[in-house]
Amino acid sequence: MRIYNTDTFTDKNCGAFVFRTSEPDQANSSQTAHIQSRIRHDNRHTKCEKILATCLATALMLITISLIVVVPIIANKNSLKSISQTKTTTTRLNDRIQPTTSIKEWTAAAKLNINRNRHTATVLQNEQLLITGGHSHKGVLHECELYDPSRNRWTLVANMSAPRDYHTASLLTNGLVLVTGRENSDGVLSTAELYDASTNTWTNTQSMTHQRSKHTATVLQDGKVLVADIGIWTVTENMACSRFNHQASLLTNGTVLITGGFGFCSSGISAKTSELYDPIADAWIKTNNMNIDRYDHTATVLHDGKVLVTGGRDLGVSIWNSTELFNPLTNQWTTIHSMSTPRYAHSATLLPNGRVLVVGGYSDYSLNTAELYNPSTDTWAVTGNMKNQRSYHTTSLLTSGKVLVVGGSFGPHADITEVYQCDDTRRSALVNNACEGNEKFYF
Repeated sequence: MRIYNTDTFTDKNCGAFVFRTSEPDQANSSQTAHIQSRIRHDNRHTKCEKILATCLATALMLITISLIVVVPIIANKNSLKSISQTKTTTTRLNDRIQPTTSIKEWTAAAKLNINRNRHTATVLQNEQLLITGGHSHKGVLHECELYDPSRNRWTLVANMSAPRDYHTASLLTNGLVLVTGRENSDGVLSTAELYDASTNTWTNTQSMTHQRSKHTATVLQDGKVLVADIGIWTVTENMACSRFNHQASLLTNGTVLITGGFGFCSSGISAKTSELYDPIADAWIKTNNMNIDRYDHTATVLHDGKVLVTGGRDLGVSIWNSTELFNPLTNQWTTIHSMSTPRYAHSATLLPNGRVLVVGGYSDYSLNTAELYNPSTDTWAVTGNMKNQRSYHTTSLLTSGKVLVVGGSFGPHADITEVYQCDDTRRSALVNNACEGNEKFYF
């Protein structure tokens, strides 16, 4: 473990008719008279049948006209009694029938200058979004871009000193962005550098003691940065397990929760272990394990302080849709309702309304699906699909409350970024129910 001290720097769907035929007979005159009499009788009977059929048809037509006119009037009166009741019924029908019109929660945003995945995304103090490094069809990148939400525009900015992917980027309290570690053609390195948005410059800072990749970096409450698995770097106590592809979460009490990943422990390899770092005591505390192995999962601190862990995969071939909650007060893990789709390499974003938006990822293929978790009801709801399938992408909560999704796709028009927005007062109550996770919709 390493701690980076920032003190030296100043600066998100009747009847049928039966006909009989016969051959004519060679009849005598009596027979002919009998036949003529029978024909007259049949004609009279046929006329009666026609009259009866006409009456029945007229009656049926009158009934049909009544239904056509009366039923809509009744339905219209019922709808006027309660608009909200009608909307609820429509919502339930949408659970079973795919509507012909879709509710748009995703909108296209500006195109990246360079499409990428395995990059970082950091919301700066000036409300712009910094994208660093990552991987494209050209290889590992050192190019960076800034997104201006007010103009919906991407701008290439100064390059990092080295190409990086599987690295970290942390916004410091002084407004600088600390980037650590990398994996590229030169291997795994220990270098670190700082980005100053006010001057659009990168500055190399002191390297970490060890080479790091697929690690985590967490800004502590005192402004220091805790780098797990791996200017002034200070060696801390070691974790119980060395690991990568794990998650680190800053809890409301100031401690850091480490979950899952490829864990190399004294007892063997495990991906369900978790531990806590106490920055005051500079000590690692072993806590209870998750219920199953997970790496390439997500971990999100909720408004009540609990941690939601979603999806991921195990050390074999299983991909999870299961989720669980960590309670810091009891140090206990609890399995909760599962997502609709197994996924790893996805993203999870805490929305201002307390719900969690899970986006994309990989199952048997990259996904464009999204779903919402409601902590107050412990329920998942399917929400609108993105235009593109994405995995190893980033999602960032902007200051406007919108969520910006970047990268993670290399198909046609994959350089398009997308914005998710829920809380729009211009939407109908039905749409807002979908946004807020109150109902399940199919798009």
